[in-house]
Amino acid sequence: MHDAGALAALPVWRADRLLHGVVRGQRWVHNPGVADALVLLSKGAAAVLDCADGRTLGEISAGLAQTDLGRDRLLAEAPLLLRNGLLRTPRESGAVVAALAATTAAGPTRPPERVFDLWLHVTNDCNLDCPYCYIGKGPQHLDAAVAERALGAIEMAAAAGHVDRVHVRYAGGEPMLRYRALRAFHEEATARCARNGVRYSAAILTNGTVVPEDAPAWVRDEGLGVSISIDGLGAVQDAMRPTRAGRGSADHLRRGLDRWQQAGIRPYVLVTAGDSNLAGLPELVSWLLQRQLGFRISLVRDLEWGAGTLDDRHGAQRRLRAAPDAPYDADGVLAGEALQRVRGVMMTCYDHIEASVAAAVDAGRAPLPSFRATHRFCDLSPFRPIRKACGAGSSYAAIGQDGHISPCQAALHHPEDRVALRGDRSIVEQGRQHRPFGSFERTAGNAACNACRHQQSCAAGCPLLLARRDGHIDGRSPYCEVFRAVIPRIIGIAALELWGQARHRGTEIRQAEAA
Repeated sequence: MHDAGALAALPVWRADRLLHGVVRGQRWVHNPGVADALVLLSKGAAAVLDCADGRTLGEISAGLAQTDLGRDRLLAEAPLLLRNGLLRTPRESGAVVAALAATTAAGPTRPPERVFDLWLHVTNDCNLDCPYCYIGKGPQHLDAAVAERALGAIEMAAAAGHVDRVHVRYAGGEPMLRYRALRAFHEEATARCARNGVRYSAAILTNGTVVPEDAPAWVRDEGLGVSISIDGLGAVQDAMRPTRAGRGSADHLRRGLDRWQQAGIRPYVLVTAGDSNLAGLPELVSWLLQRQLGFRISLVRDLEWGAGTLDDRHGAQRRLRAAPDAPYDADGVLAGEALQRVRGVMMTCYDHIEASVAAAVDAGRAPLPSFRATHRFCDLSPFRPIRKACGAGSSYAAIGQDGHISPCQAALHHPEDRVALRGDRSIVEQGRQHRPFGSFERTAGNAACNACRHQQSCAAGCPLLLARRDGHIDGRSPYCEVFRAVIPRIIGIAALELWGQARHRGTEIRQAEAA
C-alpha cells in the first residue's frame, strides 16, 4: 500500500529531456536517462505528468478532481512515474520516492549480473576478402600455447570471483575454419568456469559460408549464439563480401544460413552499411524480417585513420579534414547530401521494420523476434543510459591469435595498443589495467552533445573512432545527425510493440520489460 499522505505531500516536476509520442491513440513517454523507462501512459498518468509543475501530487489531484479520473486513481499512477524518472522531486525527498517507487516493482530485484565480454581472435585466415575489413589476412591462428594462456586468464577470473559470467565472441578472420580448435577451447573453458561457479557463454561471429557438418547440432546443444555478417542480397553481397578468388559469396551464404536454421538455430545478423551497399539496405531489411532474423545495422567506420566515413573500399588513406570534398561539417559530422542520403535510407528501413511490428500486433501475436530485445543500430543504447559506447577498459577486452590483449579488437594489430597476455592473472584484471586510450569515458564533452537529449543513448558513438580522428574522445560522432534521426524511430517502434503487449494483456498502462 502507498503512504497516501507522503504521496500527496510530494512536490513534482516533469523530468527534463523526456521523449514523447503517440501509438495507436495512446501516449508513450521515455526517459533516456533511466534504464527501461519506456511507459505507455493511461489517461490518469498523462494528466499527472502534464500538470507536474512544482505543485504537490495532492494539489494536482485536487485540481483534476472535477474530471472522471478520481483522486485515488491519480495518486495510484504516481509511483510508476516516479520509478521511471518521469517525475522529478526535491533532493531531500529521495527516501520517500524510493519507498513509493518500490511498490510498483513486481518483486525483489536481483543485483545485475557481472559479465566480462571477451573477443577471442581465433584466426587471421578467411575465405572471403571483404574490402572494409581491417584484419590482415594470413595463416596465423590461435595455437595451443596461446589458447592455454587465455584459458588460464579466464579461469583466474572465475576463481577470484570477479565475474558471474564470462561471455566470449569467437572471431577472426573466419573462426569456423578452425572449428575443431574452437570447439575444444569452448568445452575446456566451460568446464573450468563451472568448477568455480561461473557461467561461460559464447557466440560465433562468422561470415556464414563455412558450416562444418556437425557444427549446427553442437552449437545448438551447447547453447552458443551465432552471428552472421550479411551486407546485402545477390550481387550486393557478392561485391561487399567476395571470396579470396574474387567470386561471389551470396549463394554460399544462403546455403549456410539454411543449415543453421534447419538445425533450429536463429542466427543474429550483423549488417555493415557503407557507400557500396547503402541503397540496397531496405531490401535486405525486408528479407531479414521475412526470415524472422534479429539484426544489427552498423555504419562502416575507419578505425585506422578516423577518416573516410562511409568509405568501404579503403579509398581514404587521408585525414578527414584533408579531403576538400568530404561531406562533413566543421565538427567532422556527416552533413549535406551525404547525410540526407544515409538518413533517407535508414528511415525507409525503419518504415519496413515498423510495418512488420504493426502487422504482428494487428494479428494478435508478438513480433518474432522481439524488436526491442534484438534490434541494434551502431553502438546506440536507447533503453539503458551509457557513459561510453562500449565496455573497453572496464568490462571488455580482446585477445589476439598471437597472445596479446587490447581493450578493442580493432586495436589488436597496433603494437602500442596491446600487451602480452598472461595466463596466471585474471583476464578481468588484465583488461582493466591495460588502458592505452584511458577509460574511454568522456571528460568534458562538447556543447552540442552536452545539450542533446540523446546524450545518454549515444555517448558520441565509437570512442576509438573519435580517438583516431581527434586524439581525444570528447567530440561528436561522424554519424551524430543520423543517430538523432534513428533514436526516436527505435523508441517509437518499441512503444508500438509494448502497446501490442498491453492490448493483449488487457492493461491500460505498462512499463517496458527489460530486454
